[in-house]
Amino acid sequence: MGRGEEAINPTRKFNDTDRKEEIGFLETEIGNYDMVLLQLEIPMEINELVAEYAYRKNVPVMLNSAPSAEISSGLLSKLAYISPNEYEAADLTGIEIRRKGKEVDAGDVQAVVQKLLGEGVRNVLITLGSAGAAFGNAAEFYLCPTVDGISAVDPTGAGDSFVGAFSTFVSMGISHEKAVCIANYVGALTVSRMGAQPSLPTFDQVFALVRERGDTALLAMEKAVV
Repeated sequence: MGRGEEAINPTRKFNDTDRKEEIGFLETEIGNYDMVLLQLEIPMEINELVAEYAYRKNVPVMLNSAPSAEISSGLLSKLAYISPNEYEAADLTGIEIRRKGKEVDAGDVQAVVQKLLGEGVRNVLITLGSAGAAFGNAAEFYLCPTVDGISAVDPTGAGDSFVGAFSTFVSMGISHEKAVCIANYVGALTVSRMGAQPSLPTFDQVFALVRERGDTALLAMEKAVV
């Protein structure tokens, strides 16, 4: 594993105590949500149940599929979004995303996207480390490069902040392409600081970096979401 890359060693002691009766309220309340964000550090049966609740109410579900695990076809078919990293994507699809330095094989990425779309997922967001991120669905495909010139200090939480930012901006009506790009800025700031929660940037810090880089397309977005 190279410098600036992340290794996850989950400890499930607390998350595995989640019980069905503790989330029963979601069956009626989930219709009030803009999006539901799930991940695999909680029991799979809980993810399955929450996804079912959301699916019945037409609430989009994003699954951050970390740490890597087998995912049932039933759960995949209820996902509006899935966001694996390149290694989790390979585990899910059997397709390795080859790379040369910061460049990834776009054909491999598209093959992963198509495989997951074929499983019923409607949108696929893949984090690619130093290569940035990719997004694809039946009508769109984007490869978004990482934010250059950032010194990676601690990658802990970078994937979580990236997926959280993307989900937040999509829920606010921002296009997929712009949401991926701004999420890259969020992830870049996260890796530049130590710690998981302490490294998470604020809205103002993210757009300060956008202004510094002169990204006019994303600057226009700042006013739209404030």
